[in-house]
Amino acid sequence: MSELDVRSFFEFDEGDLVANRAGRLSEKQDAKISEAESGANQIFVWVGVILILMAIAVSYSMINAAMDAGWSFGSNSDMVGSFLALAVVWLLLGGFAFGSFKIAFSKLDYSLQKVEGKVNFVRVEKRVSNPSSSGQKYRTEQQYELRVGRVVFEDVDEELLNVIEDGDVYTFYYTKDTKDILSCEFISKGK
Repeated sequence: MSELDVRSFFEFDEGDLVANRAGRLSEKQDAKISEAESGANQIFVWVGVILILMAIAVSYSMINAAMDAGWSFGSNSDMVGSFLALAVVWLLLGGFAFGSFKIAFSKLDYSLQKVEGKVNFVRVEKRVSNPSSSGQKYRTEQQYELRVGRVVFEDVDEELLNVIEDGDVYTFYYTKDTKDILSCEFISKGK
């Protein structure tokens, strides 16, 4: 396929490629990564806040229900039972909230990486969670991996097989932790 098809597929231009060749992200790529990271972080922060609010609401309703049922501070069995119930609520919801906050404030390494080599498409079968209510928790799904040297780009769009020929030599520029392909260039025809 043509260079324009490759650029269109990965959504990059000559300026992006020039910056990547120089070992840096283009301003456009940097802005796109920052925007995506910011959006994901906001989602995880709000999930954490909602979980904390749920824990507070559940705790309040449990204490109210216990008080209405005649719970007293003088009874050890009332205190222990109530404390255990509240501890379970806070361990579960608080633990999930803590995990959500931890994800939101952790930083992924978006540094530019480069790999050059022969393109190899591999069809793999993966077990993915099944959101349907059919009872099955997992289903087997066929996906494609793009392998270049020792680098594996997982779950690539099948349309990429129509854009890049298996066996051709390319240079790919990508982000380290997420392995998002930022740009690429054709080097030579496969043998």
